[in-house]
Amino acid sequence: MTEMYKQCELTKPMDGGLGRMISWIPQRIAVVGKVVTLKDVDNGTLTAGWRVENVAELLLSEKILQRQSRDHLRTRKASDG
Repeated sequence: MTEMYKQCELTKPMDGGLGRMISWIPQRIAVVGKVVTLKDVDNGTLTAGWRVENVAELLLSEKILQRQSRDHLRTRKASDG
């Protein structure tokens, strides 16, 4: 079975402030209030301490997210070049 993902707003204390990001994370850990460890898809490093603040209703498969990511990279390369 394909893992499903939800778009979430995450926060983490950093450098005397609060870091924020929006990320697609596995549905099984997309729970408001949960503190999660995320893996950077570019270099594989793990970053702990992200708190899930909000979870969107939309649910997408990993396959669709990968396709969207590739499309985004192609668009960026074309516009930046």
